[in-house]
Amino acid sequence: MRASRAICSNYLGNKHISVGSLFPKCFFLSCVCAGLFCICANAGKNDRPASPASDDDKTELRNNAASLLVDLLDQEKDLSKILVIKRPSAEIGRLTKAISKTAGDGSDRLKALAKNYKTLNLHAVQLPPGETATRAAVSKTEEHELFLTFGTTFELNLLLTQTEALNYGSHLAKIAADNSASPEQERDFHSLDVSLGNLYKRVVAQIRALPRK
Repeated sequence: MRASRAICSNYLGNKHISVGSLFPKCFFLSCVCAGLFCICANAGKNDRPASPASDDDKTELRNNAASLLVDLLDQEKDLSKILVIKRPSAEIGRLTKAISKTAGDGSDRLKALAKNYKTLNLHAVQLPPGETATRAAVSKTEEHELFLTFGTTFELNLLLTQTEALNYGSHLAKIAADNSASPEQERDFHSLDVSLGNLYKRVVAQIRALPRK
């Protein structure tokens, strides 16, 4: 603004220029200076780093991810029960049992961890009703496809359900590890991330090894 006033004063010093013709020019220069000031101020705000997540935010995120993970593991630990009525190949049968054991051991470990750390809440699923209803519908459809199919088709359906579950579980464990408050929690969640990730790779390998029709 001072710059615009100085320019106006220089113009007024010229006797050949009328005040009436000079006013639009001064007004225009004032607007330009004001606009530049606003741009610089906003640029300064945009350059400020984002505030880091608070401890409360990280705890809430960890609890939500851990709760979803335990809920998934409690479902996966019963996967091998399907072998009572279905007879997949020996390799897929062993893989199914491995998934059940990893899920059961992981669920037990996280529940024991929650007893040692009172802030670790494993009952913070917090799903919206639409998501809850959708999950129930998907689960019912998958059960229908598993029980009513046989042979290679059954094996493919079984393996496909596990690619979704194991990939999802691995990422939940990673998020929980990244937001854990202690080295022990981080280690246990990271171990689950690795175990579920390795099982996911084995499932993908089995899908690729299935005979083509």
